[in-house]
Amino acid sequence: MSTTIRTAPRGRKAFLGTARPGNSFRALSTRPRGDGRAARRAGRLPRNLTVAAAEEPKAQEPATDLGKEVVESYASYDESGARIISTRKVEIPLETGGGAAKAVKLGTTPIDTIKDISKSYKKLVWTLVTLLTVAFVLCNLDKVNMSVAVIPLAKQFGWSATDKGLVSASFFWGYALTQIPAGFVASKLGGGPVLVLAVLTWSLGTAVAPLVAGLGIVPLALSRLVVGLGEGFAPSAVTDLLATYVPKKLRARSVTTVFGGMELGNALGLLICGPLIEKSGWSSVFYIFAALGFVWCAFWPIFSPTKLAANVDDDMVEEIMQKKKAKKSSKIPYGEFFKSSAVWAVVTAHFCHNWGYYTLLAWLPSYFESVLQLNLTGAARMSLVPYLAMACMIPVVGAVADGLQEKYSTTNARKVAQGLAFVGPAICMVVCGFLSPNAISCKTLLLTVLSVAFALSTFSRGGLYCNHQDLSPKFAAALLGISNTAGALPGIIGVWLTGKLFDITGGDWALSLFIPIAAAQILGFLVFSAYGSGKQIWE
Repeated sequence: MSTTIRTAPRGRKAFLGTARPGNSFRALSTRPRGDGRAARRAGRLPRNLTVAAAEEPKAQEPATDLGKEVVESYASYDESGARIISTRKVEIPLETGGGAAKAVKLGTTPIDTIKDISKSYKKLVWTLVTLLTVAFVLCNLDKVNMSVAVIPLAKQFGWSATDKGLVSASFFWGYALTQIPAGFVASKLGGGPVLVLAVLTWSLGTAVAPLVAGLGIVPLALSRLVVGLGEGFAPSAVTDLLATYVPKKLRARSVTTVFGGMELGNALGLLICGPLIEKSGWSSVFYIFAALGFVWCAFWPIFSPTKLAANVDDDMVEEIMQKKKAKKSSKIPYGEFFKSSAVWAVVTAHFCHNWGYYTLLAWLPSYFESVLQLNLTGAARMSLVPYLAMACMIPVVGAVADGLQEKYSTTNARKVAQGLAFVGPAICMVVCGFLSPNAISCKTLLLTVLSVAFALSTFSRGGLYCNHQDLSPKFAAALLGISNTAGALPGIIGVWLTGKLFDITGGDWALSLFIPIAAAQILGFLVFSAYGSGKQIWE
């Protein structure tokens, strides 16, 4: 910040200067009369005073201390030549755009533009990323456990493929119902408390599932609906936290890592569930995973970003708090969202991407058990391999997606990443459909093609999953709530429809599972390529 100095000693012309830290300043008027050197020797003028000829004042630099109280100093000399310093406190108004302060806009934190991030702030970001990643690992542990447990449950209670689809889909009813409310609540209350409540809710729903399973499909389905209600709040809460604390420079890596926790959760669940069920019964995967969720909630207050922010630069914390206040006091423009082609593009992309993600998540263990004639553990372990491929791609996708932004516009970077996530898996799904009738003889090739499809789909973390924050850091949670509502529908429609088509076609996996996925991926690619945007629209 610069300080304005006005001096007017007797017998000299007044002049205006600009003081910089260290008491040095440049005069902007004619040289004062008298012997300046003698005055300096007498200690009457500052040693570092430089006097220049009159010139036009230069344009003032944009203020960067907007919204803060600063001290403005005035210096003068009395008749004896002694310097007198006068100060007063002034407040630089918080601008919302335009003028010299146009670089600082309410709702857009300056951390999005900084180049050098302090070690303390990096610690906050990556601690937050770690906590959120673990939350998503637990989220998908409680999601994938039913994918494996449904096999012994169906044998125990005599369920058909349609019944299995209904039980698995019940989770997504709760998940879909909470998406838009979750976006609104996370925007108003902040992502932290909403996420803790979400983890508590889905852990409770998971814990009661074994207690009600013996009562019939409906009670079990209701318990899974509660799990879906809890997990439905998680993506919006996580997105709000990332949009608030993570600078754009680290956005793709952070988003990819955090949402990559879902893939890691899938892999761990498929690795653990089979042996656990065979050793301790199918109820064990519900009790153990629920307990882990309660443990996570106990750790959150210790490592939450609010607590870690105490060790971060005061200026950075102030900007974060201003952003939080702005989001809480702002009206979410839902009407404008639904009029935007960019929003509809990300909504369509989310729906199409999740058609493949959720149908494979729910049916892949049953698929391997059917076509490869494996037992429960063998089917679960075979299903694990594609998800391990996804987990291995997490650091690669984050680095590539952030690198694309250095070469291309944000819009093109998102389209390239999402294009890879759509086109590659679509081709692989068609190949899997052709290989399924002869799956036993070409098991290695089938597993390789599936793994490639899953690995390429991970690029969506650098595509559509970053896009909500691109369109509006301020309303990212609300935007994700809208798109994830569409993204939850495949869990309801797709998972159920796959089971129905399987019964109708007499067990044709190509027509019931793989071809519908390929069609959805191509649709998503066409719409997002035509209408997707990475430009910020809402402040």
